Amino acid sequence: MADRDTRDLEERWVRVLASVYAQVDWRRLRGRRRPLDVFEHRLEYAKYEVDVPSVLQRLANSLSLQGFSADVDDIEYLRAREAEALEVLRRWTKLLALKASIEARKLKTARRAEREEGGGGA
Repeated sequence: MADRDTRDLEERWVRVLASVYAQVDWRRLRGRRRPLDVFEHRLEYAKYEVDVPSVLQRLANSLSLQGFSADVDDIEYLRAREAEALEVLRRWTKLLALKASIEARKLKTARRAEREEGGGGA
């Protein structure tokens, strides 16, 4: 697998996983553990599913999400390269979880800023 392909797969995983991470109600789910630890553990559990949609479904279910929104193009990209995508996920689970948590914080900050800009007047 070419290095560029691996990077593309990694970036797509990070975006999709960040979307999932950002939608979790961590106050309700985490207990006394750090959100990243919980997410990483649930991703470790889900990564052995047979295909990308099953991984995402297992992950969402284990995080008490009935559904989640993520970029469909990213998911389809992962599905089109499923064997390689699953190999990247299984090999770099901890790294992807860490990067996704950082990206999720950026997503939440951007959403908060958008709400504050839009909610200023009426």
